[in-house]
Amino acid sequence: MSRRNLSGLICAIAAIASSSLAAAGETTSKRAECQTADGVSIVGDFYPAAGADRAPLAILLHMYRHDRTSWLPLIAPLHEAGFAVLAIDLRGHGESIEPASMKLAERVKQRDPGLFNAMHLDVEAATAWARKQPGVHPEKLVLVGASVGCSIALDVAARDQSVDAVVCLSPGTNYLGVDSTAHIRKTRNVPILLLAEERERTAVDELAALATNAKGEIVGPDDNHGTRMFGKIAGIERKIVDFLKSAVAK
Repeated sequence: MSRRNLSGLICAIAAIASSSLAAAGETTSKRAECQTADGVSIVGDFYPAAGADRAPLAILLHMYRHDRTSWLPLIAPLHEAGFAVLAIDLRGHGESIEPASMKLAERVKQRDPGLFNAMHLDVEAATAWARKQPGVHPEKLVLVGASVGCSIALDVAARDQSVDAVVCLSPGTNYLGVDSTAHIRKTRNVPILLLAEERERTAVDELAALATNAKGEIVGPDDNHGTRMFGKIAGIERKIVDFLKSAVAK
């Protein structure tokens, strides 16, 4: 049995409904819990698409030492555009800190490269969980990452041919030991949008030059890193959503 299939088998739903405020309005979420192939418990918030039969799935990957709540400003625009949305806490962050024996939060603080290079397993498990939810299209998947979350998104896109598009906010070439220059070369024809402000142009230009399927864009003159762009860069949420909608429409 493959690692991905194993993750899918051991993922379980926690059917506790909650409400989360997301920028333009209130959307209903439910808690997601699943287990990775190497035994990490991943926690997230899942926002089902409203009235959709086979909605595309967007998985959101936060910055270093942040958590899934960083994505609240983007969730409502994605939801309104017809996406089912899953924002997760990557291992060692937020509520994804079990089992205690793996000392995940401590390894995050130590910037352990092995921890970050295993985070693709978090996304694999989360994807398997989300694809079992009612109304989710099993073959429409997009990823949005910020800072090291970009690195994880590119790693997953290099491994998983079912990824339809990736958006990266403030990507780096080698955040926390994750080699995005190697990963982006392996992303084949997956449309990738790399967004950053002027002070972080170098990494965007370098990554965009490595893959013909990647487009780099400088969106402001300042230094709002990753999800700090929300509320600071006019139209950034719409730019992300429009790019993803175009990718899954094909």
